[in-house]
Amino acid sequence: MEHTTRRRRRAPGWLTAAIGLCALGALHAQPRILAGEPVAVSRDRPGTPHVEPSLAADPADPDLLFGAAVRFPDAGPGSVAESAVAGFRSADGGKTWTRVPFPACRIDPWVSFGNGGELAVACLGEESALIVYRSADGGRAWTGPVHVPAGTAGAADRPVAAIDLSAGPRSGAVYVAAGRSFPASGLQERIYGPAVVRLGDAEPVFLRHDNLTQQPFDATVLSTGALVLFFMDYSTRQGAPLAHRRTWTVASQDGGRTFSPPALVREQLGTEMPWAAAVDRSLLHHDRLYLAVDGAWRRRQGPAESAPPPWGSLFVMISDDAGRTWRTGGTVSDGPPTADAATPAPAVNAGGVVGVAWYDTRRDPAGECFDLYFTASLDGGATFLPSVRITPERSCPRAVAAQRGVASRWPFGGDYSGLAAGADGRFHLFWADSSGGVYQIRTAAVRVSR
Repeated sequence: MEHTTRRRRRAPGWLTAAIGLCALGALHAQPRILAGEPVAVSRDRPGTPHVEPSLAADPADPDLLFGAAVRFPDAGPGSVAESAVAGFRSADGGKTWTRVPFPACRIDPWVSFGNGGELAVACLGEESALIVYRSADGGRAWTGPVHVPAGTAGAADRPVAAIDLSAGPRSGAVYVAAGRSFPASGLQERIYGPAVVRLGDAEPVFLRHDNLTQQPFDATVLSTGALVLFFMDYSTRQGAPLAHRRTWTVASQDGGRTFSPPALVREQLGTEMPWAAAVDRSLLHHDRLYLAVDGAWRRRQGPAESAPPPWGSLFVMISDDAGRTWRTGGTVSDGPPTADAATPAPAVNAGGVVGVAWYDTRRDPAGECFDLYFTASLDGGATFLPSVRITPERSCPRAVAAQRGVASRWPFGGDYSGLAAGADGRFHLFWADSSGGVYQIRTAAVRVSR
């Protein structure tokens, strides 16, 4: 049998090398999420649950971070033990942490950085008094507690704080908002809604809309100095549930003294819930607002066989006009529709990259255990990269006998979690982790390469 051998024409060496370099460049040009190893933050109190983590990053110093959490000893299901708020300071980008006590704080910490090392921690103290501690040197020394004026309002709930980072006349102003009951003209009973105060003012401003029970859940200050407050409907004044809750924004251009009419962000189609907001301070989408919305909330409250929502289990809303109008952005979570994507936290770095972190149950069909996931958007929230699991081991908080009361109240470690973008573009995650026993605060740094 005759064999015919054909000689292949070989490409010149320079062409082969060029093709190889191009292929290598294309490979490295693919966007990637690079997550560091988790670091234990609250390791000095390993037997005490820590929940409700909040985190902020200094806008100029890439290594300066400050977080806070509730130290909540468990006294069994249905009971509330003595709680306290602990602060945590890192000057090396999250590698090591120092605990900072806030003795007047009991629960609901919220951390906000300003310029020049200015820092504020808002919290609730005894009898739900609204309290603020302040630092002028990045968290080394503190003044306070300052009791925020209540005026005619009652006890506060779930405070949020924001510091004006603008170059305007109110730069450095500290704003604090919380839910409070207050008297309303024309009504015999008190109404519950947002109360906003700029530290230094004698009285808060009460926001009343549609005479419903409403709760603020986030606030930010734009480069113009405008304060934007987020709040949502919860119930009627009598406590009756609403068929479709609505999320709103209001803006103040005069330092929190007057506010715009409420702008509708979203009316629930099912039972999706807004959780946290972030502002883009980069030149890419300057002052764009992002709101992370948990579309899987129905599955936590209703039967497991509830149909998955059509808008995705976790998505973002976007505004380019200081919160006056909103549109639906991209779907964040890429988990299966049966998985829960809970307590999302968004942040935007100096390059305009939008990061989102959340607790996810995709590795537990029963939905009792969760991991922390992270993803990012390079196109202003239109699409998101494949998500990355941050936690090596799952957290199963209800399986830990020493914290069953805490885990019953906070199955995902709190009503919010921490995510902040450092001045060098790194994202810092700050979460309640129960993989080794009771809830402990952990952190990890994430880089997103374009």
